[in-house]
Parts: sequence; C-alpha cells; structure tokens
Amino acid sequence: MHFQPVIKLLEEHEVPYSIGGSLLLFLKGLSVQPNDVDLLVKPENFSQAKQVLQKRAVQIEDKPPQGRYITKACTTFTMLDNIQVDLMADFAVTYEDALFRMPFTAVKEQTTAGILPLGSMEAWSVIYWLLPNKEAKRKLMERYFQLHGLSNRHILEEARRIGMPAKADHAIGKLLNKRN
Repeated sequence: MHFQPVIKLLEEHEVPYSIGGSLLLFLKGLSVQPNDVDLLVKPENFSQAKQVLQKRAVQIEDKPPQGRYITKACTTFTMLDNIQVDLMADFAVTYEDALFRMPFTAVKEQTTAGILPLGSMEAWSVIYWLLPNKEAKRKLMERYFQLHGLSNRHILEEARRIGMPAKADHAIGKLLNKRN
C-alpha cells in the first residue's frame, strides 16, 4: 500500500499521529493486506490533521458516532491516489455495558517503510475482539504476541477489568499469564 504521501503530509506539518488498524499489523510483519490507513491523533490535534489531509483529498466524509463506534471525531478521506484514510481522535467501541477507549500511543519503531509512530498492538487486539469479523486478525495478533511478547500488558489488564466477551477474556488471560 502506498501510504507514505499521507504520512509525509502530517510530518511536514508536525502533526503527531500514530498508525493503527491493518496497516499497523502489516508494518509489524503480519500477513495482512491493508485496505485503508487508520490514523489516530489526540483530540487537540484533530482539526490540524484534518486540514492537512484535506490538501490531498478528493472526497471527505465526517462520520458521527454510530452503533458500537462512539469515536468523538472521525473523518474518512479518499485521497488523490485513491487511498482511503480514516482519521480518528478518541477512538472508542462499546460492548454490552462496557466501553473501550483506544489509548493514544505512538511509539516510533523501525518498519519496512522506515521509522514510524505505531499504535499499540495490544489496544488494537482489544478492538478486534470487540468488533465482528476480525477473527483472522485476532489469530495473527495472538501468534505475534506469543513470539514477541507483550509491550503494553496494562492495556489488556484494563480491558479485562471493563469487561470483555467470555472468549476474549479467556484468550487475553492466557496471553497475560505467559511470561514475557
């Protein structure tokens, strides 16, 4: 996926961001094919990031909170080169009576595409447990954690405290009980 022009725009304007979703998994070496670019920013950086991305966009759609998604700010951009970008601040998903708010993390790591600020694999694994049709990505992530360990145990521990589906709670518990 040719996402570098989007990243370059944000970096030229010094907008702090982190990469998430399937692009994060791809950059971590997992065998997924990203369909879009999920970018997270802090709420105070959302309007600046939106202005910057509009420069390359041919279509812009603001998405209000709906269904399980109660993200405070979300805009989808279709860029000049046909890449879809989802820009989010305070990304959050509900499950029954629980709410999981994606913590903003941006740890710069070496990837095949250069040094990039990546979101938390643990936080995205929780999101993938709470959303339907993400089984394949969850399995890939579980194997990743078994091979590489956990970087953000506290995120998984917090997810269990707020309440997860039984299968998710069991799988997360197994990951947390392994020595990393």
